[in-house]
Amino acid sequence: MASYTPKNILITGAAGFIASHVANRLIRNHPDYKIVILDKLDYCSNLKNLLPSRSSPNFKFVKGDIGSADLVNYLLIAESIDTIMHFAAQTHVDNSFGNSFEFTKNNIYGTHVLLEACKVTGQIKRFIHVSTDEVYGETDEDAVVGNHEASQLLPTNPYSATKAGAEMLVMAYGRSYGLPVITTRGNNVYGPNQFPEKLIPKFILLAMAGKPLPIHGDGSNVRSYLYCEDVAEAFEVILHKGEVGHVYNIGTKKERRVIDVAKDVCKLFSLDPETVIKFVENRPFNDQRYFLDDQKLTNLGWSERTTWEEGLKKTMDWYTSNPDWWGDVSGALLPHPRMLMMPGIERQFEGYEDGNAAASQAKSNSTQTQMVVPVKGNPSTPKSPLKFLIYGRTGWIGGLLKTICEKQGIPFEYGKGRLEERSTLAADIQNVKPTHVFNAAGVTGRPNVDWCESHKPETIRTNVAGTLNLADVCREHGLLMMNFATGCIFEYDAAHPEGSGIGFKEEDKPNFTGSFYSKTKAMVNSIFIFSCLYMYIYLTF
Repeated sequence: MASYTPKNILITGAAGFIASHVANRLIRNHPDYKIVILDKLDYCSNLKNLLPSRSSPNFKFVKGDIGSADLVNYLLIAESIDTIMHFAAQTHVDNSFGNSFEFTKNNIYGTHVLLEACKVTGQIKRFIHVSTDEVYGETDEDAVVGNHEASQLLPTNPYSATKAGAEMLVMAYGRSYGLPVITTRGNNVYGPNQFPEKLIPKFILLAMAGKPLPIHGDGSNVRSYLYCEDVAEAFEVILHKGEVGHVYNIGTKKERRVIDVAKDVCKLFSLDPETVIKFVENRPFNDQRYFLDDQKLTNLGWSERTTWEEGLKKTMDWYTSNPDWWGDVSGALLPHPRMLMMPGIERQFEGYEDGNAAASQAKSNSTQTQMVVPVKGNPSTPKSPLKFLIYGRTGWIGGLLKTICEKQGIPFEYGKGRLEERSTLAADIQNVKPTHVFNAAGVTGRPNVDWCESHKPETIRTNVAGTLNLADVCREHGLLMMNFATGCIFEYDAAHPEGSGIGFKEEDKPNFTGSFYSKTKAMVNSIFIFSCLYMYIYLTF
């Protein structure tokens, strides 16, 4: 088995939970590797997570945003980076329902900036992209074999959909530009340092305070949990032994119901589960089960080492010894947290380098923001007469819609706002007061789609972020949005031979990656898989 030895590693998001354990492990075990940390210090980041590495000569921290192309390009060149381990992401499902566009911005656009920088500099020998088991969607309750790396991706929430979209970009850059990519998809991780919006630290902190443990639904949902140090070891193995172009599941076959996790925490604190556990409203969609086949990773020599009982006890001991690690986290302990982006904790850690591109953002995020309760869309019967708001005035479909409205006497107006600018879309809706919204806008390139290959930021900004902007604004206003997409996300294959008359169905996975335009449309296609949660109609032509 071939072995890879890096020299200079950039780890994104390593002031967060999982990545900090990976960074500390690599710095400790491989003093000859230079480890550069890039983190914008969001609400779930904490510089104290990296204290074990602070005095190491092979450690460097840079405060900055992966969304800054100038900063990323500069770091790759200035630090002679040959390896990227990309952990930075928004990860909490509850937050994704209430603040979904931060997930698109961080998880898709941020990943795209990194990939483009890798392509431009041409010096990266490994790009390890960290994804999640949630991209597979829920596993059948009676399945005895877990999802393997070639299983279909069927995300069910904004978080997992943006991770699936990011994976498509990673795959496309691997195939089109030969970028040496490896993707990982992991089960739930727990242990010291985890921000308490996640289940296990939330239960522990609530139990410490003598408060009820809230469980979504009836607690029958099943999850698999891995201890953080075991996961850090898995990434160490994948870094050195993983094969370029491959996906690796990081999982365990030891599953637990959420209610059983709560009972185990109660047992550690000698609490009566009958009086402490509280059942609350479920998520809009809560996957019943995730189950992975991790044989590929075990073939590389990795195995789970920490038992559930041992890991949970270590985690409880750490939180009871460090009750103020995160400061005031009362908002995160709510049954359904909806948190806007807040700055991470920087105190007790001086001397880090501040990325210039992130300085103004850090200044504006100088105080914690309030909890946000999402607007619940309640579709109602449209009032008569109809009135349509149409985006895409200069396009062919936009022109057809105008003709149809005129022939049928339906009042309409073209939107004046830009899809990338959310406030202008909200202003359009306030001014027009439509009953329906039609999105026929998008970047296709002039004179043709080849233009998109050299204008990728503009293309993804409109076709992905802009489309999702409009969809979310419509959701907030209880409006149905009709989105016009493209059939150019499919190409003939063995199951759909040319001339056979066998067409692709709506649920089929996009398989054409021959143009960047099509890739952006495929990304939105995957994100709209969870469309049952909102009010969209998605059409392909």
